[in-house]
Amino acid sequence: MGRYPVISISLKDVDGLDFRDAMKSMLTLLRDLFENIIFFWKAEYARKSLAEALDICSSRKFDLTSAGNMANAVGIAKDSLKFLSNMLFKECGQKAVILIDEYDVPLQKAKKNGYYEEMLNVIRGMLGSALKTNICMEKGFVTGCLGVAHQSIFTGINDFDVYGLNDAPYAGFIGLTKNETEQLLIDCGMESRLTDVETWYDGYSIAGNDMLCPWSVLKFLSWALYPDNNSSTFMPENHWADSSGNDIIELCMKHPDSNDSQRLQNLINGNTEEILSCEFTTYPDISTRTDFNTFATLMLHTGYFTYAKDIKPSETNKAVIRIPNEEIRCCFRNKAEYLFSETNPEWADKACSLRDALFKGDETEVQSIINDMLMIFISIRDASYESYYHGFLTGVLSIVKTDDIDLKSNQESGNGYSDLILRRKNDRSASILEFKRCGDDELVTRDIVCAEALTQIDDKKYDSELKDSGYTKIRKYGIAFRGENCTVKISE
Repeated sequence: MGRYPVISISLKDVDGLDFRDAMKSMLTLLRDLFENIIFFWKAEYARKSLAEALDICSSRKFDLTSAGNMANAVGIAKDSLKFLSNMLFKECGQKAVILIDEYDVPLQKAKKNGYYEEMLNVIRGMLGSALKTNICMEKGFVTGCLGVAHQSIFTGINDFDVYGLNDAPYAGFIGLTKNETEQLLIDCGMESRLTDVETWYDGYSIAGNDMLCPWSVLKFLSWALYPDNNSSTFMPENHWADSSGNDIIELCMKHPDSNDSQRLQNLINGNTEEILSCEFTTYPDISTRTDFNTFATLMLHTGYFTYAKDIKPSETNKAVIRIPNEEIRCCFRNKAEYLFSETNPEWADKACSLRDALFKGDETEVQSIINDMLMIFISIRDASYESYYHGFLTGVLSIVKTDDIDLKSNQESGNGYSDLILRRKNDRSASILEFKRCGDDELVTRDIVCAEALTQIDDKKYDSELKDSGYTKIRKYGIAFRGENCTVKISE
């Protein structure tokens, strides 16, 4: 304790909609880092060097729209940690310990917003100069989700000791152990709430050790002990969502492979999945086309999945995973609610396109849009019953209801109850949708089932009320579903 000067920096807040904004946040971070150790500087050379760095890092007055200024800012960022360790060595006569937390978060955010290569250049330069050729460093510690070998960020640094989720030396420090959590609850007079806390925040397996999320446990205790709350009945909440953007969940849930989506749904339901354990690729390669094993490995490193320590994988290069607790399961449920609602512009646009195709009578387009949506939606749910497809399309078309457009589900019409009727009042046009789920008999094709649906519309006179109400453009759709695919046939 106190033997070495320490440089500690977390890159988790380096963010921006473009590279200029991200560099502003980087400069603000470095300015604070420099100012925190300004009391060390006694020598004139140190004060002068520090003053120049602080001037550039005062992004409020530093114009980064200038190419020259941006180049200076990038240079300061790359040299910052090495610069500080050199200054500390000259002042203290001792090499520095450098702690770099969440080194890859700026890369993740840069990938999302389209300036990955520029940020990669900065992070590679910063970490390379600090850790690779720095004779004023005693030891360096780096934490992150992305493996240190990727993107050659640490090229030439061959003496890393790398510790992952299944490596024992630091496992006991990752979170709160059960004993620590029990003692916290006793100290707070809340020992009766242990079961609730474990259900919501337990479940992480770090090198075989049971761990609870410290952020969430402490947030729960803080709110439960708030004077206006009853600590004996205050219910746990999802605090993880406040500390993460959950973008990786959205990418995974949009995965086009229906088998992989079923595996994800199986995990959400509380079960386990066996995966091929692999080093996930660089952030630009993480997309909706990424294979499930890569997604799962990334989610292991970021805490959305954990190892199922009580189940052995079938092979040494495989792992059995699960969602750790109710808190993380809420993150998946909340993201699903957003993805398939009118608040998601992408999903709302698809609903509008389907509405337009139905009123236009474009059989091919209707089928294409529904199949595209089914690939995302139905494939991660139980599609064993016709009612699931009915509920799915009812939810989709409910998004486009207006004063002019009306949607009726299971409405009595003619001699029965039609599945869906979509009506547009201003031009007196309507679409009748009848759904059928195909059974397991491969000889009964979707075309045959579509014909049966159209026949049912005619036989039961589902269009009679529309005709009586003056609707003159009536299109009838027979839609047959099997798995995540459908076939659409129309008659007018």
